[in-house]
Amino acid sequence: MIDGMSKERLRVSSDSIAGPYLMLPISQLGRVRRQLDEHAVRYWVDADAISLDGKPAITVINFGRTGDAAGIQTILDQAD
Repeated sequence: MIDGMSKERLRVSSDSIAGPYLMLPISQLGRVRRQLDEHAVRYWVDADAISLDGKPAITVINFGRTGDAAGIQTILDQAD
């Protein structure tokens, strides 16, 4: 899946303490959630979104410490 702002693929990032997460424009949240739900991926969306310098708001999807970053990345890559 391509990031609507950067025009690059959405990338799942990892945090050694909190686990994998995904930063994305709010405008793409619904589509990404549908993909994750179809594949029964457990996640939660941050309650807040951030907009800097007048750019579209960005939110974070968290997958927790047990999240499979590689598996989630594959799901997103195959969604294009």
